[in-house]
Amino acid sequence: VSTAMQNDVNGAAWSLIDVFKNTDVKYLNMGLHGHRARKPFQRPTAFWWESPAENRLLAFRAEHYQHGNKLRLISGSQDVFCQNLTSYLGSLKEKDYPYDKVALQFSGYVTDNSPPSTKVCDIIKAWNEKYEWPKLRSSLAKDFLMYLDEQHGEEIESRKEAWPDWWTDGVASAANETMQARKTHIDISVTSALLAMIKAQGLETPTDVHPQIETIYDDLLFYDEHTHGAAESIRDPLVENSVNQWNMKSAYIWDAAKRTSMLQEQALAYLESSHPKYYKPTIVVYNTLNWGRDALVKIFIGKETIDEGQPFTVTTTDGEIIPVDVVEQRVEGAYFNLWVEDLPPLGYKTLIVNLNEEKGEEAEVNASAFENQYYRLKFDTARGGVVELYDKELKIDLIDVDSKYPLGTVIHEKLNNRYELERLTSSLRDTVYRPLNQQYAVIQNCRITHTSEGPIFKSIHLHGELPGTVDERGLNLEIRLFKSEKKIDFLYDMIKLQQYDPEGIYVAFPFHLEDGKLSFEVQGGVVSPGKNQMPGSASDWNTIQNFASVKNDDHQIVYVSNEIPLVQFGDLNIGRYYYKLDPVTNHIYSWVLNNYWVTNFKASQQGELKWTYSITSTDDTSDRFAMQYGRNNRTPVPVRLILPGEDDMDQAKGYETLIDLGVPNLLAVNLSPSLDEKGIILQLRETDGDHAILDIRRIKEETGAISIQEVNVLEEVLGELTGPLLIEHYDTRFIKLNFEQ
Repeated sequence: VSTAMQNDVNGAAWSLIDVFKNTDVKYLNMGLHGHRARKPFQRPTAFWWESPAENRLLAFRAEHYQHGNKLRLISGSQDVFCQNLTSYLGSLKEKDYPYDKVALQFSGYVTDNSPPSTKVCDIIKAWNEKYEWPKLRSSLAKDFLMYLDEQHGEEIESRKEAWPDWWTDGVASAANETMQARKTHIDISVTSALLAMIKAQGLETPTDVHPQIETIYDDLLFYDEHTHGAAESIRDPLVENSVNQWNMKSAYIWDAAKRTSMLQEQALAYLESSHPKYYKPTIVVYNTLNWGRDALVKIFIGKETIDEGQPFTVTTTDGEIIPVDVVEQRVEGAYFNLWVEDLPPLGYKTLIVNLNEEKGEEAEVNASAFENQYYRLKFDTARGGVVELYDKELKIDLIDVDSKYPLGTVIHEKLNNRYELERLTSSLRDTVYRPLNQQYAVIQNCRITHTSEGPIFKSIHLHGELPGTVDERGLNLEIRLFKSEKKIDFLYDMIKLQQYDPEGIYVAFPFHLEDGKLSFEVQGGVVSPGKNQMPGSASDWNTIQNFASVKNDDHQIVYVSNEIPLVQFGDLNIGRYYYKLDPVTNHIYSWVLNNYWVTNFKASQQGELKWTYSITSTDDTSDRFAMQYGRNNRTPVPVRLILPGEDDMDQAKGYETLIDLGVPNLLAVNLSPSLDEKGIILQLRETDGDHAILDIRRIKEETGAISIQEVNVLEEVLGELTGPLLIEHYDTRFIKLNFEQ
């Protein structure tokens, strides 16, 4: 396979370039759709698409994937097609199209997901017999790209830019399922790392792991595919086809979530055998990231271990007390939060549950002085948010005092007509912005309901009303100031009423730094809006992987959401369709939900929605800091409660790193068991734009691997590794550690 093709969707993941490295894939064809979207370039354009690591694919921004159909190629009317083709070729000449060949995609019939039609073969034959020029040929997608490569490769320009697509706004039409998809993507990555840890310790491994992982990723792919509804989903949302298609679509994510949960439970059960029992209950906490971290850990402990009201403490094996909070008490047990520090990279830490030992009491918080050693917050309940966020270390306020909306406030947007967003379609390219007919409402009657303080964080709880929410329950917000980490969490909860009229919900984060610039993480790199992204690619909104940030030469604010990937930068940009965005402020607007599409997406949403944000500020302006903060907050730490037994705890380590990369600017993107079940695969990426040297001999000795190989994404062996491996700036490499012959 030499050619990747993406049709309809108008963007692609930057990381594809690095993933395809060392495979036979050299080309990318994009038959993009300009519906509700700008198009990069004014004509079909070939370019070398470069990743931050300077790997590259030859890409072609083609016309619409049914452009041949539009010209009436398959109509059977040769005169009509001749007239249309002549006009089209003339337009290419006017646009200085540089090549003597062009590729036009077509379908056998004028419909998406069309089967082929042999009728076109007869049409092409008849054309070539009648006309001397231009000649037509039915070809494979790769043929035109091979021609470009061989005949024009040296003269084609290079572009080191991300290509975010416009249609990701549709994921917000199913906010609850998208939240679950986002969580499951992280959970399967964590689970794969746990399975790799099992292999690295020489333990017995679960059977049929790869079929289970493949099924989960298939389910995720089918959910993530860009449409979320039937053709008539908006105009007739209650008919059988609309209802059943959505039920089938959403089933993929719930299946993926269930399968991932079961596989993770299986992996933890197999890992338990490596930990000796103690005469007290123990908790093993795993870190699947390749750097040490502190983490908030959530665990369920049954009543048979800790009865309701029973005093207890949790300590490390060295006797250090771990802060613990009760999250939720149930009949059969309780959920607890633990704050665990110094988790070793790609390893674990063991904690001990000490029953019948007293812990400290919770204290009330003074709402008028909601602060800690890191931050001071001031609220304006009339405006429903935070109007001062003062960083005591940096000695600056992080909020734009001129912002219309305070930080954290929820905004409800109502459009009079969703069709106003259809300025850009196949037949209409009206790029002149006209203000939309819309109304905005913010959280009303906001009040502070209560405050609390525990050993991990102090909280302030607010309640208000928002259009479209249920009765007096309205919208709830909890803001947490953490005690042992410079971090603020925002936790939202609302019960949404069904609403078919077009509406959207945002949360405002009007950050400000002097001379600050916005950036966000995409797949495989970091993008500054309107800078290192392709002109004409998604600009009014973007989808972030793990973080967005505001930074200047001295300071950085990092923003993370576990559940909500969509943001608008600088302002509420809906309907503008900027060809290239130049944000005038440092504001970030989280786009929680909408139902703005006219087809193929959900018409309404209802039920309880819970979502969160985490922010921090620092004088570390590196992308590595932001990337690690984002992954720390998005990557959960699996835990295993081990009941008391007779084994000797003195023989066990309180903590251990199972795989030590030992290179701070390397990110272990993914760890998983190898396909042949004889080893594990590490996908590594350099993060700092520097080089990294991986000590292969040390890793081999420490892990007990019998050999280490470099492979590609297909796990095809590229060579044996015996000495230091140099990984250049931003590059992605796949390493296989073999534990069996």
